[in-house]
Amino acid sequence: MDDYPTVITVMWLPALAYSLFGLILGSFLNVCIHRVPRRESVVWPGSHCPRCGVAVRPYDNIPLVSYLLLKGKCRSCKGPISLRYPLVELSAGIAFYACARAWQLTPPTFVNSLFIGLIIVLALIDYDHQILPNVFTLPGTLIGILLSPFQDPALYREAAARAVAVSLSPESPETMLPWVASLLGAIVGAAFILLTGFLYQIVRKRQGLGMGDVKMMAMVGAFLGWRLALLTIFAGSLSGSFVGIFLIRFRGESLQTKLSFGTFLGCGAVISLFFGVPFIHWYTRTV
Repeated sequence: MDDYPTVITVMWLPALAYSLFGLILGSFLNVCIHRVPRRESVVWPGSHCPRCGVAVRPYDNIPLVSYLLLKGKCRSCKGPISLRYPLVELSAGIAFYACARAWQLTPPTFVNSLFIGLIIVLALIDYDHQILPNVFTLPGTLIGILLSPFQDPALYREAAARAVAVSLSPESPETMLPWVASLLGAIVGAAFILLTGFLYQIVRKRQGLGMGDVKMMAMVGAFLGWRLALLTIFAGSLSGSFVGIFLIRFRGESLQTKLSFGTFLGCGAVISLFFGVPFIHWYTRTV
């Protein structure tokens, strides 16, 4: 009984340390969200105030902490710093902590952390600009397929020990299955959105979903598999419907109001990542 506090500390302390890495990565995600749609380099120049252009000093660029110390204002021009910056950093930190606790810092932790980072960037870029850049979705799909063996704790040790060429050989079909499942997830996710967009265009006589949504769902399917990809679409559609109803009811918007579906798909993907498997197990036992 005396060892219980020690056990608890051992469980949460590594996860907390990993969440600090999430805060740091969140700062880089902010750079990607701001610069990629503007076709600017994410490397050069360094961080600077978007209003006065003065370079941000290293001690003013500490994730979350600097925003609090500066009280949300630029040190040089005193202009307000968007609240989004610390919120993205905090979100990444919390997500990384959740991944570390859920997968105990095994390889799935790092794969799913990468996935969440991509989702955060895509969701917010789509919210701001109604685009889902290929520079994230296409490499993200390939990465999801290549890293798929590491999603299964029963397979990642063997996958790490073998070269890709060996894993794809006929002698090792058991290690080929994750790649097949991931590819199937990418195909199903993309195809379902493509079909939905096609039917929407027939019924409503206007385009509702773009190819960016299709490519994003290919990436989601590559990381999560086809079942969770479909659940992502369901959860994203449901959350989008709630927001749409709210905007119509309380903001006076109309059915013609455009919503960034990629943002809701991002929400659905995160929900599916953490709660999708238990939900599917519950559903299959209940039905």
